[in-house]
Amino acid sequence: MNDSKKLSQLQEIDLELASKREALANVQSKIGDDSSVKETTVTLEQARQWLAQMEKAQRSAEAESEDTGAKRREVEGKLYSGKVTNIKELGSLQEEFEQIKSKLKQVDDRVLEVMGEVDAAHKSLISQEQKLKDVETQWRLEQDRLAGESSILQAAITQLDKKRGTLAAEITPASLKVYEGLRNIMQSKVVAKMEQGKCRGCRLSLSVDELKRVRSPNLVQCSSCHRILYMD
Repeated sequence: MNDSKKLSQLQEIDLELASKREALANVQSKIGDDSSVKETTVTLEQARQWLAQMEKAQRSAEAESEDTGAKRREVEGKLYSGKVTNIKELGSLQEEFEQIKSKLKQVDDRVLEVMGEVDAAHKSLISQEQKLKDVETQWRLEQDRLAGESSILQAAITQLDKKRGTLAAEITPASLKVYEGLRNIMQSKVVAKMEQGKCRGCRLSLSVDELKRVRSPNLVQCSSCHRILYMD
C-alpha cells in the first residue's frame, strides 16, 4: 500500500478523532453545570418570599379588621347606650358608625382576598419545592450519564491516538509533512480519491499526466485543489 492510500486512512482516523474530541469537549462543558438547579432554586426562593409577603399582608389586614371591629363596637355601644341624648351628637355618632361599618366591610373583603393569595402562594411554594427535587434528581442522573459518556469518549480517543501513531509510523516523513501542512491550511479533507478521471475533492478532471502519476507509488497532488490523490 502506497503513502497516498495510507494517508487516506490516516485522514479518516483524524476526522474521527476530531469528531470525538468535539463531542468530548461538549460533554465536559456540561459536567458540573448546575444552572438549571440554580434557576429553580431562585424561583423557589421567590415563591417563599411571595408567601411571606402574603402572610404578612394577611396579618396586617386581620389586625386592621380587629381594630376596626373594636372601634365599631365602641361607637355602637355609645350610640345605643342611651347616655347620649343630644340629637346633633347622636347624628354624628350614627354617621361615624356607618363609616366604620363601611370600612370594616372593605377591610374584611381585603382579609378574604389576601387569604386567597396566601393559599395560592402556599400551593405555588409546594409546587416549586417538588420541582426543585425533580430538577435535582434529573441533574444527578444527567451528570452520571455525562461522566459515563466522557469516559467512553476518552477511551475511544486514546485508542484512535494509538491507531494513528501506528499508521503514521508506516508513512514516509516527507509524505506525512505534506499531509500535515495541508491540514493546517485547508478546512476540508486534504486527501481525495481519484474516480472516473476526476478528483473527488474539487470534482475537476485530471490531466493525463496526473492520471498516470496517481497510479505510481509517488505522492501526487491535484493541480487544481492541491489535495493528495489516491486510488483504490
